[in-house]
Amino acid sequence: MLSINKKTLLTFALFSTIICFSQKEAANWYFGDNAGIRFNNNGTVTELTDGKLSTTEGCTTISDANGNLLFYTDGVTVWNKNHDAMANGFGLFGDPSSTQSAIVVPKPNNPNIYYIFTVDASAGQNDPDFGFNYSIVDMTLNGGLGNVTTKNSNLLPVSSEKVTAVVKDCVSQSIWVITLAPNSTKPSDFHDTFFAYEVNSSIGLVPIPITSKAANIVDPRGYLKLSPDGTKLVSANATSGLFIYDFNKETGVVSNEKPIHINFSLNGQKPQIPYGVEFSQSNELLYISTYYETNEDEGHNPNAQYGALLQYDLTATNISDSEFVIDHRKTYRGGLQLGPNGKIYRAMNTSYIVGLPYLSVINEPNNIGAACNYVHSSLKLSHNARQGLPPFITSFFSEKIDIIGNDSKSTELFLCEGDSYTLKSPEISGATYIWKKNGVTLPDNTFELKPFELKVTETGLYEVFIDPNTGECDKTLEGLVDITFHPNPVAYNYTLTQCDEDGIVGGITRINLNEASTYLTGNDTELSASFYYDVARMDEIPNPNTYGFDANNPLPVYVKVINTKTGCFDFSELTLTVSITQINTFTPKPLCDELGSEDGINTFNLDAITNEIQTVNNFTFPITYFETYDDALLEQNNLGSFFKNNKHPYLQTIFARVENNNNCYGISEVNLIVNKLPTIEADEEKWYCLNYAPQLITLNAGIINDIPSNYAYKWSTGENTPEIDINTPGIYTVTVTNANGCSKDRKITVKPSNIATIEDIDVKDVTRNNTITVFVSGEGTYQYALFNENKELIAPYQDSNLFENIRPGFYTVYVKDVKNNCGFSEDNVSVIGFPKVFTPNGDGFNDTWQVYGVSSMFQPHTKILIFDRFGKLIKEINPLGKGWDGLFNGNELPVDDYWFSIKLQDGRVFKNHFTLKR
Repeated sequence: MLSINKKTLLTFALFSTIICFSQKEAANWYFGDNAGIRFNNNGTVTELTDGKLSTTEGCTTISDANGNLLFYTDGVTVWNKNHDAMANGFGLFGDPSSTQSAIVVPKPNNPNIYYIFTVDASAGQNDPDFGFNYSIVDMTLNGGLGNVTTKNSNLLPVSSEKVTAVVKDCVSQSIWVITLAPNSTKPSDFHDTFFAYEVNSSIGLVPIPITSKAANIVDPRGYLKLSPDGTKLVSANATSGLFIYDFNKETGVVSNEKPIHINFSLNGQKPQIPYGVEFSQSNELLYISTYYETNEDEGHNPNAQYGALLQYDLTATNISDSEFVIDHRKTYRGGLQLGPNGKIYRAMNTSYIVGLPYLSVINEPNNIGAACNYVHSSLKLSHNARQGLPPFITSFFSEKIDIIGNDSKSTELFLCEGDSYTLKSPEISGATYIWKKNGVTLPDNTFELKPFELKVTETGLYEVFIDPNTGECDKTLEGLVDITFHPNPVAYNYTLTQCDEDGIVGGITRINLNEASTYLTGNDTELSASFYYDVARMDEIPNPNTYGFDANNPLPVYVKVINTKTGCFDFSELTLTVSITQINTFTPKPLCDELGSEDGINTFNLDAITNEIQTVNNFTFPITYFETYDDALLEQNNLGSFFKNNKHPYLQTIFARVENNNNCYGISEVNLIVNKLPTIEADEEKWYCLNYAPQLITLNAGIINDIPSNYAYKWSTGENTPEIDINTPGIYTVTVTNANGCSKDRKITVKPSNIATIEDIDVKDVTRNNTITVFVSGEGTYQYALFNENKELIAPYQDSNLFENIRPGFYTVYVKDVKNNCGFSEDNVSVIGFPKVFTPNGDGFNDTWQVYGVSSMFQPHTKILIFDRFGKLIKEINPLGKGWDGLFNGNELPVDDYWFSIKLQDGRVFKNHFTLKR
């Protein structure tokens, strides 16, 4: 609030012939997609749905001094108060896509002439920028509906999308209209000059502007606003940054440019740029709405957008460092506008092309930080808001003096039914005081003996205008307060009965008084109850959850029921009694331990236990459960419907509190028991040898460390014994149940196994690496071994069915089942080979030459021929005989190489030579 001696305060109220402007010129707003709101005389805000304006951004509205709508525009078309296009009110050089597009300024001392200043926006070569223009509306024409008499008179050939206005002084009542544009004498790509045009009462618009140098601004988008007192100017320039200036209302000069750096971003992503701007009525706080500039592909995607609402303290040494983030979320940019009620409104959008049917509100913008009381999307609309809100002459919103008298920066006062409050304005000798309620002047007899004070007992919007009668217009004062009288709540008397703590009549019993709150407040969630020892409600009970009630001296508890939103209250009394009813300890049906977590912990359904207790005791009273007796007594830490006995495995005692109409009937112990499951072996796999069928094998239920007769059994075969005999592969299950009725299942999977069936033996012989490969079939898992004809082990059992580097000769292949040791299979095999040398010298070693691997079983019909080096047939050998002894016709042949030709029975033919040595 401004103090009484702050001489720079300007107010424009229709209480005196000295002042011609008031906040009511801003009473009606039209914006967005046919959206609108109205600020009523009684302080309320109601929706307007009759607007014809549909705009992406720019719009403006003007009303008369009594708050009656005159006309509104998007900068292109002007609509009159009947929402029809005004005569000649089309084709103005504004643009719905221009940030501010237009502002309406009345001609001083002439309530019928209005100037519409427009700023164009250019979207490319095919969309020319018509610059900064003005049009004139004469409200005396067309039966009071107005007529545009002058249209699109150009002031600047190019402009930014910004325009703002403020009253110069209260004597001349001239108005400054300011825009940012390129210096007209030095055309450039920069918006580098502020142009301040004066509108006065004599000639109207003065065509020669006051110019002030500014930074080189490239981006024309964003709002321009003067503070309500006209001393500060802020310019949001989107990608070109945010700047604040001093403004001299006497000269129209803009100076002292200072950048404000936006620090906020979303975790280093989505950097923010400025768009909407607004000052608090105190002129000390600045609010900025920012947004993330997406690329062109994501421009219309709501999920790609991000925006914020920031506050800056203009009294801080470093304004940028004072940044406070009020709100940030997925949202698009939106304008900010101060309302006649001192609140700031924020337009809401999801993207450039899609708005939202809400306005967000800063309720206490004079307060720093979160105390500004921002409420997101708090004003619901029937039509979508878009990016813009209508700008006004900022002097409309000058700050008021404090008439509440509580040093609050708020203009709202909330009282309770039956209260009265005295509003106080400064006592100034010789001054005239005019008080109004809801826009209606109050009679003099309302003030009793002190005209600077007003006693109020009803809801309403109260205003005071003070004229010191000095002839100085800047010494007039104005105060405003919106008073709401809330109804008092209804408090009910109640009697609360507690279970006696020790079961003996008399003595002290602890009671949780808060258990009576629902009944004392009539179950109104907006109400709360506080408790007192005394009837004056001065000595509050400090711990109502554990109040010690003396049954030997039963005093009432005094109650104050308070509306937590309004602070209004009513009185009642709480009567306390005790009950000594006892309920027997109850043990519900035990649960079994949980399979997979056999730890003695399980979840009990307390609702089911309630049904059991009610049945046993033959009552239907509600029951709640608690972990300790104290909790049950004081009704705190209710266990709910399901409880897990984590603290005491296998056995935990909890407490059941039985209530009769919220009065304690009795408290009982409840023993929760978890029984163990049978201890049995884990699931098992076994194998059955099919070659032994129908031989039986035994399956066991797997009882561990106990006597099998202590359990009951149910096999999947239908048998009920600890063991069963089977001779068929398959899956067998058994359910083992102990004496407590707890069961556990065991699964035994019996898989088939068998000896191998040798399907084939592949021999690769007469090579440098003779091999034997054994091919088998069967259900088993097999290993392979090789023995020679003397039963000597050549290759021990191996997983591979391939034997390599086998010498010529006769062998037996053994294949055994290793899955369940079902036995082995065998087969004989020969490997054909030829000796390279023989020595027929009668020493018993290598005395004959014969083919290896031929026998009566293998290749018996083989034909063997031996030749000398000259090709002469020396001998044909019997394949089943002892072989050639080196003789020819009874004579020894000399040492030499001899040749052979062999044709095996299987058709293979081999020719080679060997050496005879003696």
